[in-house]
Amino acid sequence: MSGVIDARSARTRARGFSLVELMVGMTLGLVASAAAGAAFLNAHAAYLAATDRVLIEERGQRALAILSTLLRQSGWPGEPASGMAATALPAVSGADNCGQPAMAAVPACARAGVGQSDALLVRFSGSGLPAAPAQPDDTMTDCSGYAVAAMATGAPATAPTAGYVAENLLYVAAGADGVPQLLCRYPARRNGLIDGSGWTSGALVRGVESLQLRYGLDLDQDGRPDRFETASAIAAPGDAAWQRVVAVQIALAVRGDRPGSATPVRGSATDTLSLPGTAAADLPPATPAQAGTARRVFAATVRLRNAPRCEETLC
Repeated sequence: MSGVIDARSARTRARGFSLVELMVGMTLGLVASAAAGAAFLNAHAAYLAATDRVLIEERGQRALAILSTLLRQSGWPGEPASGMAATALPAVSGADNCGQPAMAAVPACARAGVGQSDALLVRFSGSGLPAAPAQPDDTMTDCSGYAVAAMATGAPATAPTAGYVAENLLYVAAGADGVPQLLCRYPARRNGLIDGSGWTSGALVRGVESLQLRYGLDLDQDGRPDRFETASAIAAPGDAAWQRVVAVQIALAVRGDRPGSATPVRGSATDTLSLPGTAAADLPPATPAQAGTARRVFAATVRLRNAPRCEETLC
């Protein structure tokens, strides 16, 4: 009798799982695998979105830092004194909705700007060695990162740079891959020194969709901006009106690189800066093709440190 029971037990152990048990086990395994895969994909997407937001933050802060530094340097006459003739050219000027800008007293635009972006032209001299003013002492740089001296080498500077060593023209243009970027046109150099031979353009920050600017005018000569106007409104009375600019509002729309990464992200611009009549309010909305890409607005107001030449010379 015991032999029969042992044989049945052996057959039972050898039989293994039934079809129902196998299907249930496979189903549970697939559910667990799907849950793990979904969790991994969600975590990966969150990581990529966070990386894109960090990239946008770096781009926006870098663009603001470059523009703010150049504006604070605008109008600097050079140290030691350059001995260059005074000029009525404005230290800061600009143009609205400006594409392919050209150097002039005020930027000349060949066509509409990318993202309706404005162009900004900043003039200043640098800082040179006491015994050689044309040799920079590396304390002041232009948008390219190269040092600017108190004097240019070679041929004397000609219009429109007369009176200043450097001009930096900032604008937005599309790169070779179609992505908009902030660019700068700056003086060409020979052996590291500005020689007045021409200009060089270079990309500064990728992903800048639009650059909007408003200029603070000092109408009562108390050194404070009384109202902020667009470049078109300032240019209407004539180029001399640029001498009244004492501050500049900057607004930048910066996007990331990953389509579909858009999430509600609080920008650095406050509600006050987004009110009508401000540079941030002039920013155009994102196009449908860019609607799914993360986008952020960066804004700042920069006070000009150096008085316009016209005030100093009573011209």
